[in-house]
Amino acid sequence: MDLFGKLKKKEETKIYGDNEVTAIANAKMIPASAINDPAFSKEMLGQTIGFELKDGLIVSPANGTLEVMFPTGHAFGVRMHDDTALLVHIGIDTVEMDGEGFQVFAKQGDKVRAGQKLVKVDLDKIKKAGFDSTTMLIVTEVSNSNGKIDFIDFGDVECGEIINKSL
Repeated sequence: MDLFGKLKKKEETKIYGDNEVTAIANAKMIPASAINDPAFSKEMLGQTIGFELKDGLIVSPANGTLEVMFPTGHAFGVRMHDDTALLVHIGIDTVEMDGEGFQVFAKQGDKVRAGQKLVKVDLDKIKKAGFDSTTMLIVTEVSNSNGKIDFIDFGDVECGEIINKSL
């Protein structure tokens, strides 16, 4: 492959607006009621949607600041520029894996972009450990007047696809 071919193959960085929320993974997006955990299915932490992962790449759902990155890599929180707070929880009870199978690419306090790679998780390790890999996106705080984010219809989504209708 020549130099120009390599340049064309280089990963393109998509630019997202500060009010856009994106799919955190290649996955099937599901309603909270379909999540196999009462805290998430009953939306006890806030407005919740689930993702049945197709692979282990997890990206930032929005532009903002990585306010929290658990040392285990199983969860992180992003504060958007408008002060909306989003929590991503990878798998159910995966904190018990103590970081085994999780590779983290950013640290707490970093500025992040929607679609930016934050965590790579080994789905086989989650399965072998007996845990559910369903990953949740929880809106813990929202800055708009209607108090929630209007998401697109549930179904298959691609990593970095815009999933909110508007904020």
